[in-house]
Amino acid sequence: MLIRLAQPKRRWKFLAAVGVDATTRRRRLSHCAGSAGYSTGGDAILFLSPSNWPEPNSTAAGTRTMSLLKHFSSRDSPFGSVHFGCGAKFPPAPSNAIGTSGDGIHWHRIKPNRSDEMKALLQRIEHNHAPIRAVVFDRFYAEEAFSFRIRETCPSALLVLDMQDVHSLRLGRQCLVEEADSAVSDCSDGQSVSDGNACHMTEQLMEKVITKAYDAFLRELASVHRSDLVLVCSSEEVKLLESWNVPDWKLVPASFFCTDLNETSEVSREFEDRKDFVALGGFKHAPNVDSVKVLRYQIWPTLRTRLPDARIHVCGAYPTQQILSMHDKKLGFIVHGHVEDIDKVLLESRVLLAPLRFGAGCKGKIIDAWRCGLPVVTTPVGAEGMTNKVKEPTKNVITGTTAEEDYWGGMVASDTNAFVDAAVEMYTQKNVWTGCRDNGVNLLHQLFNGAVNLPVVENRIDGAIADLSQRRRLDFTGAMLWRDNRTSTKYFSKWIELKESLTVKDNVT
Repeated sequence: MLIRLAQPKRRWKFLAAVGVDATTRRRRLSHCAGSAGYSTGGDAILFLSPSNWPEPNSTAAGTRTMSLLKHFSSRDSPFGSVHFGCGAKFPPAPSNAIGTSGDGIHWHRIKPNRSDEMKALLQRIEHNHAPIRAVVFDRFYAEEAFSFRIRETCPSALLVLDMQDVHSLRLGRQCLVEEADSAVSDCSDGQSVSDGNACHMTEQLMEKVITKAYDAFLRELASVHRSDLVLVCSSEEVKLLESWNVPDWKLVPASFFCTDLNETSEVSREFEDRKDFVALGGFKHAPNVDSVKVLRYQIWPTLRTRLPDARIHVCGAYPTQQILSMHDKKLGFIVHGHVEDIDKVLLESRVLLAPLRFGAGCKGKIIDAWRCGLPVVTTPVGAEGMTNKVKEPTKNVITGTTAEEDYWGGMVASDTNAFVDAAVEMYTQKNVWTGCRDNGVNLLHQLFNGAVNLPVVENRIDGAIADLSQRRRLDFTGAMLWRDNRTSTKYFSKWIELKESLTVKDNVT
């Protein structure tokens, strides 16, 4: 257990002033504590979710969360113990990567509306391991369920909200798409879908999107302000939160954390060695279900007539009956469901199709495709937050002006016809395919490199822990919300706890 010496802030500021990074500062303070006779096991960090275990073989969010857990449980981490608590049952194999021998992570099943259980867990962690210095909430509803209990029991713990994506943005877009679907006539096969290409975020659409998900927007924004630090998945969403007056010092870019980038060029197969299309995504996620629906009934019939020998392989955990019923071998629309080795499928395929009509955050399926040297055809929603500027700005020969351009590891299309055209071109033109494949690999190194992104998150958390008191004094909005709003959240949660306990008693009697 690390017990801080007298005047730790003064030592911290001195080390910072001479250019020592946050991780090294904590190690030096720990060394000083050890030389004085204290234990230096390191602090504890706790991740909490009311309903979602990290499933890296099933969801992109699970992959991202597991990357954070593994990083903080590594030998070089400033934390001595890493914990994850969740109220759900353990996920089934083969997606269950939890409790793996030697993973260095402590797993706890804890219900969100049980005050005594939560308090006991926190006390057990601090007694058996170390003081809890940081708690990471997996999405805003985890913060709603757990944060007031953390503040009561561990008032000096840093409260970190991991957004995964801006939930209200995704939900508002989904509402707009569903409204558009209801306004169009049914397709001949009974499916009713619109292009949905208007759901790419623009300023004029912001008011509509927020209106459609206003309750979720207010809850999510309140959670952001109550938290001491916020992990944000995409650069576009950082800008969005700043436009909602969230202070920039509270926001931490935390997209994806790819750790096998040096192997990318070695495992990538060339154009001639690949065939067929692939679609990827877990089917507990509404955007993925909708995307496959669009593929099956809007895009694939036309695409198949232009490429009659091509097939598409639909892969993803937890397929619904609706998804399974779309399987049509004669049409070349092959639904696999969960695939144990998704990299093998991606390495054999030529193009990933992701016609996402709504969503938010960075898309894990696109990261996986680029990691396996696979170009992507998607929509503006799919590409959002995953582009970068070209190194050499292009020059307009007529006006003489220069402008930076976004580049992408594939092609982006805003309607069905353009999407089909892009898919055909990507599938048949080797030079186009090769250029887009190279762009995707470059974007992985530039935007999603775990060796770069993980230390950024660690240092921001480390620095915020050292300066927590000052941050909270300056965070007036957060302080007001904690003063006025936590009582309603607290007693609503306690009401749920009482209701559930009474239900259990009634069942027993």
